[in-house]
Amino acid sequence: MHKVMIVDDNMTNLIMAKKALEDLYEIIPVSSGKIALEFLNEMPEPPDVVLLDVDMPDINGFYVISQMKNVEKLARIPVVFLTAQEDITTEIEGYSLGASDYIRKPFTATLLRKRVDIHIRFVEEQKHNEKVNEQLQKVLSEKIHNIVELEYAIVEMFTSLMSNRSFIISEHCIRVEKYMSVFLDALIESRQFSLEETDAQILKFASKIHDVGKICLTDRCLADMGDLSIQEKEFNHLHTVLGAEAIKKVMDVVSDNQFLKYSYNMCRFHHERWDGKGYPDKMMTNNIPIEARILAIVNSYDNFRTTNDGADPLTHNESINRIRLWSGTHFDPELVDAFLNIESKIGAVRFDNQP
Repeated sequence: MHKVMIVDDNMTNLIMAKKALEDLYEIIPVSSGKIALEFLNEMPEPPDVVLLDVDMPDINGFYVISQMKNVEKLARIPVVFLTAQEDITTEIEGYSLGASDYIRKPFTATLLRKRVDIHIRFVEEQKHNEKVNEQLQKVLSEKIHNIVELEYAIVEMFTSLMSNRSFIISEHCIRVEKYMSVFLDALIESRQFSLEETDAQILKFASKIHDVGKICLTDRCLADMGDLSIQEKEFNHLHTVLGAEAIKKVMDVVSDNQFLKYSYNMCRFHHERWDGKGYPDKMMTNNIPIEARILAIVNSYDNFRTTNDGADPLTHNESINRIRLWSGTHFDPELVDAFLNIESKIGAVRFDNQP
């Protein structure tokens, strides 16, 4: 049974209102604003509607409603003012404080029941809608969870394929994912770039498959990056396109998926350069998606530290100096500055197979 609190210092009015409604609702009669506030704050389940007298000697109705609106569990309770005043200013003030309705005194029992019925029906509809929204939110959360699981499965599938094809590629991608995680956390914290934390989570694990196109490369291209013919180097550059096209086939089936979009952009554009001299599309500056510009830095850092295009690997400091040197040519200068700010954190990253 719905509960209705009636607050009125006039006992005659209080009894009349109680008798008019007690057959339909559980009535909580209260004789002052002070007691009403005490009851409302202490009740485990507040009433569904409050009928509130405006003119009371200790605490008036306006004060009661203003206090209710400051308490989360009370703020949404419909408040219907009971008043004998004809002053329009009083009515406007009540509505401005959040009142749902006004009932003039003296009122008839029939009118009071009808008006309260309207507000109770509104409360029922509101609760029904909230329940439906909760159910929809639960379904949506389950769908999102399933989508995220599928995305992780795709990453792990490609990672497994890369591992079977080349231990060097798979280890590189694992390291890049870790560096991306550190870098993205710093970028989010700085609030300097248009990145959201939810985007960063997707980017971190999507970066792990940025080199998936290398599955299609020859053994020589995979094993000897420093002594390749011009034709082999050109074919090696195709790994960006091959990986992106594989992801594009999935995008054609699954539309509007942020994970696939980020994966595609990082696959295809992580070797583009700020000055437009990269590959495969000769994109430049901010035309390169930001996720690919971020990846370009951490990808190069790991390459400097490991394969270094067939030359001796660089130390951490040497790698940082080269990234600094390539700012404005290979890399986005603002992102380079952000990377240099956390170079100690990057240098501190360790992996399971490190000595």
